[in-house]
Amino acid sequence: MSLAQVLSTYVNLNLLILIAVMGLGLFSFLIKKSNLRLGSKVELELHYTVMTLILGLTLIQPLIPKKEFFSPPAKVWSAQSIKSFGQDYSAPDKGGYLSLPTPMGTSTLQADQVAVTWALLSFILLIFGGFFIGRDLWSLFKIKRDSFSVRKIGSARVLVSDTISVPFSYWVPGQANIVVPSSFLNRREDFKIAIAHEIQHHRHGDTKWVYVMWGLRLLCIINPLIHLWNRWISEIQEFACDETLVDQNKVESQAYVRCLVEVAQSAFDQKHVPVCATGLTFLVERNLLKRRVERMLSKSSTRIGRSVSVAVGLLLAAVMGVSAFASNGLVQDRRVSLAQAQAMAARVKGADDFPVVVNDLVVKQLNRYIGTPEGREFMKHSLARMENYKAVIGNYLQKYDMPEAIMAVPIIESGYQNLSEEQSKTAMKGAGLWQFVPATARNYGLRVDSQKDERLDVLRITDAAMRYLQSNHLRFKDWHLSVLAYNMGEGAVQKGIDALDSRDAWTLIRNGYEGDRDYLPKLMAAILIMRNPQSVE
Repeated sequence: MSLAQVLSTYVNLNLLILIAVMGLGLFSFLIKKSNLRLGSKVELELHYTVMTLILGLTLIQPLIPKKEFFSPPAKVWSAQSIKSFGQDYSAPDKGGYLSLPTPMGTSTLQADQVAVTWALLSFILLIFGGFFIGRDLWSLFKIKRDSFSVRKIGSARVLVSDTISVPFSYWVPGQANIVVPSSFLNRREDFKIAIAHEIQHHRHGDTKWVYVMWGLRLLCIINPLIHLWNRWISEIQEFACDETLVDQNKVESQAYVRCLVEVAQSAFDQKHVPVCATGLTFLVERNLLKRRVERMLSKSSTRIGRSVSVAVGLLLAAVMGVSAFASNGLVQDRRVSLAQAQAMAARVKGADDFPVVVNDLVVKQLNRYIGTPEGREFMKHSLARMENYKAVIGNYLQKYDMPEAIMAVPIIESGYQNLSEEQSKTAMKGAGLWQFVPATARNYGLRVDSQKDERLDVLRITDAAMRYLQSNHLRFKDWHLSVLAYNMGEGAVQKGIDALDSRDAWTLIRNGYEGDRDYLPKLMAAILIMRNPQSVE
């Protein structure tokens, strides 16, 4: 994945968490206000479903088609600006520059530095997380090693330990364990309640989901909502276990309440709570115990609650799906790779008899025009101005039987601006749409003097440009050589052919036989963009 994809996926993950927590919070608030009781088990299933949606959308996000609904706030460019393109240009598979919006304007950072920083932070988080998980798994291993097994319930093994004060359960691949303090052996009823409670954690999948929750907390460590959500789900897990045991009459409610209070007092002595374990009273706040007791004394309307929960789940799924699609380009890589350039060429293959070549030189120029902010603006405005001249030039193309690709020549010559000699930026002071220098203009019958400059007459200069290009094509029998001669002169092209004994235009320019630097690659890039206008949108 590219840096833009990694950053976009990470931002989108946090956005989905924001939508989930806000949506679930609003749902919970409305449920309370409407006096509709929602079963804790159903509520827990809803939270797990939403979390599954988040994970799924995050994993498939790189595969979601990119469609810009708004200008992405962060972009990766091939160079900081078109003016410094030659020095700053980074190949599409290397470097680049990341632009970020700030209160002071746009800040530009080297993409390589951002990528290294991101990789370093990810490595630190991996080490940090690995340390804590490793520590807890080692702690659980020691507890299990020093415990003895008393029974097995389904796939879950019940262990008794002298080293803990609070019952808990945990899962590792191939093992589902319930650990109970040895002091419970003399309290038969409490022993039964503890096992019943912890077995529900396994049945609800809590002991597996705790890893997912922990991983999201580590990954989105700077997002306060994920920590809030983790706490919220942990509470619902306890409510769901309580509800199942009481509603199904698996334990007597008064005895259950007494057991909770007694174990909660012991929980303060538990020195370490493994992050990958769930426990009867790991959450020991007085307010939570009070709410657990209150919920035990009232029945949940689970049938109504489940139907409402399904509706809310579908609504959240729709909102998150649309958000993931719309925000897929929060960070966009504006650079063009060789594969993308070839795809652009494939879409226009066979449009006319002007051969479009895609190579490293063309990809570089595509990155000048698409991969820099000024380049994109130049191309967008040039294509918009081209529409004003399209009909006129199209008529001359038909008149002289010229390929439509020739319409891209004024893009790189003048940006489809009818420039005067004073406005021209070329060293030889060309003018008009086609940037004829005075000598060439006079050769093709145009008047250029202090009283009149017919290079600014769009019809006359377009006719002259067609005749000049056609003349070159009749001489060289090759459109690439023809446009190269249009830029540097027929004599210079012939000199290059004779010196290198090659009629390949690309061989000529790679050996220094060119007028304006990269003229032919720029033209190829302009043709591709002209035929793929969405590339600069």
